[in-house]
Amino acid sequence: MKTKKNQKQVSIEEYIETYCQEKRIRERYAVYVSPKTHCNLRNIARLFASEHHTTTSSLADSIISFHFEEYKELLNNEHEEKTREFLEWFNNRGESEEPEEQPDDAEI
Repeated sequence: MKTKKNQKQVSIEEYIETYCQEKRIRERYAVYVSPKTHCNLRNIARLFASEHHTTTSSLADSIISFHFEEYKELLNNEHEEKTREFLEWFNNRGESEEPEEQPDDAEI
């Protein structure tokens, strides 16, 4: 993860282009964030609201979308690995387990 020391520096124009464009979200789903995160999003959105029509929701959506795009390969690889592990377990689940023994007097 990037720290402040090796954080990529971007211009305000690049930041606005990436995160602060008007975005009309027609279908909405709730995502819960901490009060501090919400306050930070709201304050940042206010900086750009009048000129770029940035809302708290559009800012959050842009940040999350950028994160998905930035880490797409990493997340896809992890998903493929977990899926492969699950399928291996699923396909081999009976091999290492001993079958339960039926009592001699069990009625069938």
